[in-house]
Amino acid sequence: MTFPRVHAHFTVHSGHICYGELHNIWQGALAEPSDGLTAVQPSVAGTVMTHKLDHNVSALNGTWKAFRLIDTTEPRLVGWFVAHESVDVLQEIDKILRVSGSPYEEDSGSQYNNEKTMKEDVVGEDEFDPSTFALRIGAGLVDYVEAKVEVMFWKDVPEGHRDEEQRPHGLWLDVPQNEYSFGRFGFDDKQSAARSFLFFGIETVFTETVMAGMQQPLRKFETHEERFQRRLQEGFDFRGMETLKMMAVPSRLGSSPADGDLLGPHTNDERLFQAEDFAALLRRNAKNLDFIDPWRDRVEFLLNELLMSYLERYILPLDRSFATILSAAQALTRQRAPQQNESRTLDFYLFQFLTQPREDPIPDWDAAAVAARVRAFLVSRSGEQLGLFSSNEWIAGLCRCFAWLIEEVLELASNGAKDSYRSNIMPADVRIAVCNDSELFSIFKYSRVYWDGSE
Repeated sequence: MTFPRVHAHFTVHSGHICYGELHNIWQGALAEPSDGLTAVQPSVAGTVMTHKLDHNVSALNGTWKAFRLIDTTEPRLVGWFVAHESVDVLQEIDKILRVSGSPYEEDSGSQYNNEKTMKEDVVGEDEFDPSTFALRIGAGLVDYVEAKVEVMFWKDVPEGHRDEEQRPHGLWLDVPQNEYSFGRFGFDDKQSAARSFLFFGIETVFTETVMAGMQQPLRKFETHEERFQRRLQEGFDFRGMETLKMMAVPSRLGSSPADGDLLGPHTNDERLFQAEDFAALLRRNAKNLDFIDPWRDRVEFLLNELLMSYLERYILPLDRSFATILSAAQALTRQRAPQQNESRTLDFYLFQFLTQPREDPIPDWDAAAVAARVRAFLVSRSGEQLGLFSSNEWIAGLCRCFAWLIEEVLELASNGAKDSYRSNIMPADVRIAVCNDSELFSIFKYSRVYWDGSE
């Protein structure tokens, strides 16, 4: 059996360590010592998300050992792992990579500090003040009370050579040919003191990285299909709620609806589209994507919820307000008769299908069955079958609009699935597709299920 090879070690005796570039370490030495694991909120800095502590952290006293991380393809130094002597090194780094590993690799947890990372005793600090043109990143790790002494020593050592100097109470971690750096602290079970530190850069690929002295990469390589199938078996959450939360910021999409304005969820027997209806629409999509169990029903439920919230929000109020299909279509889409060279907006297509529902028929799509379900849904909420809801042409136009809307969502969702190297559409793809399209978002944003993930 092989074991990781220790490159260097140092001693902590103050119960705290300072870290970062030289000026960061000095700053940490001037700051009050921190107490255990604390919630660290992310902040935006340029093109990256950073997490800033006060550059000191409580740490276990005793000997800390440093291990070099080596790229197996060249080979070259691509990172460091430093841990207290009591730590199971391989188990600890595996946990950190799972909870908050590289933001450039799949299944690496969260790149932001949150409840999940805190629960797993991991906290990250990203971007150790690299120069825009730097090809080398470095950071020091040093005992709190010895910090100023170590800074005064290291400042006279040329960059690129500091890691060659063995110091009793500190260590310099140097990673060549990297622009940005990432740091991850692992804490003890009581969350009272750090016990490990992972330091790496954007060039670190953990499926191609080993600890010096070892042959097994730190992470197992998987094909995209292998990863997808494993996630299915493990019960991975494909709803996309965290991504939606990050994407749906007010500055980009406007304010989200108030809770009182959200509609749904609706009952299963109210669904407008059945499995065979979605199958017919998917066959028209040239990308040959489909839904997959056990997520098939949840995708279909979410898509139906989008449609039913749209019906309630925008279609129900039209029933007795307009006498003709043309006037209702104009009011709904803010359109008049489209001009030949007019831009093809969502409203343009909705107007076309509302006023010409027989155009571009969908093969093997049971329009009559969909129409019956749409009419039943509307009548159940309007109380009587009066006004526009009594018009077969109006209902047919609505059904054709809904089919077109679902086709648009599926087209965009299939792009997202392909970008994720999947051949199956998941709820996350639907949510992201709607969020990325301002027109679709404007009409579907009132679905409660869209926001709460209760499909």
